[in-house]
Amino acid sequence: MSRIGVIGLGAMGQPIAAALATSGAEVRVFDVSTAAVQRAEVEGLRACATVADLAAECDVVVLSLPTPAIVLDVVQQIAGASTTTTVLDTSTVDPSTSQAAAALLEGGGYGDCPVLGRPEAVGRWTVPVGGDERVAAVAADVLAPVAARVVHVGDVGSAAAIKVLNNMMLGTINAITAEVLLLAEAAGLDPGVFVDVVVDSGAASVSGLFRDVAARAVDGDFAATFSLALMHKDNRLAMAMADAYGVPMVVGSATQTLNTLGLAAGHGSEDSIAVLKALEGLTGRTARRHGPRV
Repeated sequence: MSRIGVIGLGAMGQPIAAALATSGAEVRVFDVSTAAVQRAEVEGLRACATVADLAAECDVVVLSLPTPAIVLDVVQQIAGASTTTTVLDTSTVDPSTSQAAAALLEGGGYGDCPVLGRPEAVGRWTVPVGGDERVAAVAADVLAPVAARVVHVGDVGSAAAIKVLNNMMLGTINAITAEVLLLAEAAGLDPGVFVDVVVDSGAASVSGLFRDVAARAVDGDFAATFSLALMHKDNRLAMAMADAYGVPMVVGSATQTLNTLGLAAGHGSEDSIAVLKALEGLTGRTARRHGPRV
């Protein structure tokens, strides 16, 4: 596809748009944030004034949006502007939202195409795709510049389910990392030393997320790569799935409780590991590095 639209220029949408443009595609963008649009224009991307304008100009539109409600609103606008546009939705939404969006786009088609990977790993992501064979083929072609693997996993909603479940695991790793850092401090350890020793140890407990958030947290860096508000939203979707299917989520429930505490303490716009700050507020302890790296 020579002309591709990208709606949503946040932490994931911006690198998607940039990678597509670098690959040679003619990219159109839209975001409700004027600042985000201005950044895109500085990078040489052409902005459209409305969702409808973008949909009318593009055969394929990639979505990267924060909530299910916004996804459905935008898809409704696309459907009203074009009967042939194919939508590839990289947003994290629940399967029922994907299915509702697909029902609005019977002419062009819809695929849920959530990203498995951090923003800085664009080009190396895995993207599962839920949808029919035609949409899956479009996704494999269009998303090749942003993903090392584009995998057709089933009907609409299948990929959304994979993403929601993945992010429940992500939330749990994030939560236990925060608790362990605070416990290290309480036990008289330098949390920075704990991180330094464990992170390159080869221990099975070390994940990519631990490498990122633990190191930044003990240095007091809570700038959002993936915000606590989004983690709370994604984990809420997982909990709703569990309720719908009658699956107990003992660990997941505890994780979401900690996420909620972090939101209540005002840390929603910070990185997900800011749940540590909520625990620090409860205990009066601060889990930061005491001395130089080891």
